[in-house]
Amino acid sequence: MRVWVLGTGSSGNALIVESGATRVWVDAGIGPRAAATRMRALGSDLFPRGVDGVVVTHEHGDHCAQLESLGKALSLPKRDAGQPKIFLHEGVTAERVRTRFEVAPLSLSAPLTIGSVTVEAVDIAHDAPQVAFRFRAAGATFGYATDLGSHSRSLAAFLGACDTVLLEANYCPAMLEASPYPASLKRRIASPTGHLSNEQTAELVSDTRYFGRPNVVLCHLSRGNNEPELARRVVASARADVDVSVLAHGESRVLDVGRPPG
Repeated sequence: MRVWVLGTGSSGNALIVESGATRVWVDAGIGPRAAATRMRALGSDLFPRGVDGVVVTHEHGDHCAQLESLGKALSLPKRDAGQPKIFLHEGVTAERVRTRFEVAPLSLSAPLTIGSVTVEAVDIAHDAPQVAFRFRAAGATFGYATDLGSHSRSLAAFLGACDTVLLEANYCPAMLEASPYPASLKRRIASPTGHLSNEQTAELVSDTRYFGRPNVVLCHLSRGNNEPELARRVVASARADVDVSVLAHGESRVLDVGRPPG
């Protein structure tokens, strides 16, 4: 399995999970033109191949704002055309998208199959209805969890069974406290339905020890309230047996999931 991370953070989130002939687009916070440019820079092309399915974690703009333009650019099936390629959980309103395109429900109680990729979703704590994803294909498992203000043992189990996890480490509490953000925004970020601090992410990674040993790639770092090496150091301290790396804000990268050493 290969994951094309096209961007993470408040400026826009998008990734493509690829296995064999199947591609699943995840989150639509980056427009198709920028996505195509970034994917080409990583060594592949978005067009004309396109994708076989689209899912989003939640409706906030940095994860969902480009869903309609993406549907147009990829010529996804129009409403009532059958064969949907957009799959949305009930917490994503996306009225214009649901009016214009064929949209199928994404269940949190049963896996979704898109080509050769199985997609699983679970609720996580955020101030909009939000899910974490797990993708399975060709013996590999990839997890994706961002925009959550608190975590649970069940989420640790969900992610701990993965080979690789793309996981939020949004802020350093001391940097957030010293930032020029309004007090209301600081409270939102640090709330149980806001975002994970480095220390909270470290706790979650520590809890995965009961369920597996995933490689962890940190993402969705705040530009002003975190630093990549600080986040990596704090989270890496939680488990010496887990590889921890960092994607800086807006950085693109290819992740090979489940590939044997060498």
